[in-house]
Formats: sequence, C-alpha cells, structure tokens
Amino acid sequence: TGLALSLISFSQVLPANIFGDHMVLQRNKPIRIWGDASAGENITVSLLGQSAKVKTGKDGKWQVTLPPLAHGGPYTLSIKGKNEIVFNDVLIGEVWLCSGQSNMEWIVKNSDNASKEIANANFPQIRHITVPKATSLTPVKNIRTASWEICNPASVSNFTAVGYFFAREIYQQLKIPIGLINSSWGGTHVETWISSDAFFGDPEFASLKNKMPENTDK
Repeated sequence: TGLALSLISFSQVLPANIFGDHMVLQRNKPIRIWGDASAGENITVSLLGQSAKVKTGKDGKWQVTLPPLAHGGPYTLSIKGKNEIVFNDVLIGEVWLCSGQSNMEWIVKNSDNASKEIANANFPQIRHITVPKATSLTPVKNIRTASWEICNPASVSNFTAVGYFFAREIYQQLKIPIGLINSSWGGTHVETWISSDAFFGDPEFASLKNKMPENTDK
C-alpha cells in the first residue's frame, strides 16, 4: 500500500510550494512557474488566456514562462498534466521579499498600537506568505508547505510588521496588489545568508568546508 501511494503521489503534477491560492505574481515581468511531475509528462500552464507547454525530463522537473502581465486580478491559474491543479484568487502586482533577522521577523501583533493597527488592516489586495524555517547546507528546490494569506484583521497579526507597514504604504500610493514573501529568521548569523560558494571561496573560511555537518533538511 505504501509503495502504491508513493507512486500515485509521484505521478501527480505538483507545483512548487511557493504557489497557491491568493498569491501575487510580479507584474510587467515574465511569469515563471515550476514544479514536479512524472518523467516525460506533458504540462500545460494557463493564465488569463495565455498558455505555456513543456514536457518533463527524466527527473520529472518542469518549468514554464508566461508573458508579462499588467497588474490586476483576481485570476485563475491552471496547471494541467495527468491531473489538474487550479489556483484561485491570483493577483498580479508588486512582489517583495522580506528577508533578514529579528527586525524583519517582528510581527504586527507585537508592534506599537497593535490592537488599532490590526482592527484597521482591511487591505484584501495585500497578500503575505511566511517561508517555513528549515536549514540546509545546499540550495533546495522547494520550500516546505506554506499558504498565502489575505490581509485582514483576522490574519495580519502574524505578518512581518516591517513588511506590512511597507506594503500598506506602497498600496496606498499605487493602488495595486502587493505580495510579501516573509523569509526571515531572528538571531541568525550573517554567514548563513551567504552562498556557500562565496563563503568557502574566501581563503579564510575554505578550511571549514570539510567540518560542516550533514544537511539538516531532508
């Protein structure tokens, strides 16, 4: 039974976990969508009347690029292979990566005047996703499962505060959708934010490479 379930799961079209309902995609830039499926599977991705097709390689990986779009939405994004996955309430706008340590990780409910700020956080075109914490000594192809949230008083409490107040200001000026990708981790050392090639390429740190432990994110 376990083997059968594993084979069924592998045959499914699986977009990368950064994609989901309520997401924001970057405006005025080519839109790249990627994920996994069976080897040799034909994949079609469709958005706003535009489609892109690709056939997976032996590793089952796939990636397509759709033409740039102006801001707008909500739209539906369809990813079809042997099965079909549909993402709803997709917006096109400005996407910002909120990265750093505790200053960026600090959440709205711990900010000054939190009760008032939370009560007034009715901005349905601001969306937020928190990248789950995981360590890896090598680049990973995917994040752990996470969900995009619509900004409202029920959800905003755990948004990055710096990101939220920034997004609110930008939205009030531009009146277009704003997406926040919160990839922050308080207390992390600056070395953990440097690529391994850059870090170990420095003669001062090259000798440390063989002392590093095994990958912790299996």
